[in-house]
Amino acid sequence: MAVKYKEIADQLERDIQEGKFDETKKLPTEEELIKAFEVSRNTVRKAVTQLVNRGYVYQVQGSGMFLRDKSAADYINLGSLRGLTRDLTSKSIETQILALHVLEADEEIANEMRCEPGTKLYYVKRLRMVDQEPFSIEISYFIKDIVPYLNADIAKSSIYTYLIDDLKLNIGFADKVINCEKIDEESAKILQINALDPALIIENTVCLSNGKVFELSKSLFHYQKAKILNRINFK
Repeated sequence: MAVKYKEIADQLERDIQEGKFDETKKLPTEEELIKAFEVSRNTVRKAVTQLVNRGYVYQVQGSGMFLRDKSAADYINLGSLRGLTRDLTSKSIETQILALHVLEADEEIANEMRCEPGTKLYYVKRLRMVDQEPFSIEISYFIKDIVPYLNADIAKSSIYTYLIDDLKLNIGFADKVINCEKIDEESAKILQINALDPALIIENTVCLSNGKVFELSKSLFHYQKAKILNRINFK
């Protein structure tokens, strides 16, 4: 089950994206949030820390939590696991399912996911369209014992919304590796670029809060369209 402070952070994130605080340019006070969510001060502070880490707000001592510039709304947020639907809020996002089935982990995948060879996995390959143009190819493996059900309707929307809101997975952390490679002919055709053009690649190994790997993914981005944002907070 999702931790309460993460639920509050997710709700505040949605409120920010929907423009609820655009007029004031800041979050409600701690006292107002405590009253609104009926939780402790510590829970509110943990929720706000989540928003700081996600790059939505910053603190001015004695003045409150202010919204960060929305000019970064059309960038891929390296610190987020919520995907394009949360990152590119001003864009039209469409998903095409290229493959979706159950397979058994081979030795290479099993080693990366720290599971036994033969473990049942969901394999999902999706084309993400942004404003009706090819943007990225996403290839994901999910351990079926942890994600027992996945269909095309779920994969066409936000998989992470399903994992968090419906399955109530307590997702802890992810390791991300970014690199560039020359794209293969098949992927180039899908993204409508030339074979051997460069591709920006982000690989994710995602774990539950107990450290158990449940997802391995690789995203290949159109090199002319993808921009990455990594917001850093200096303590």
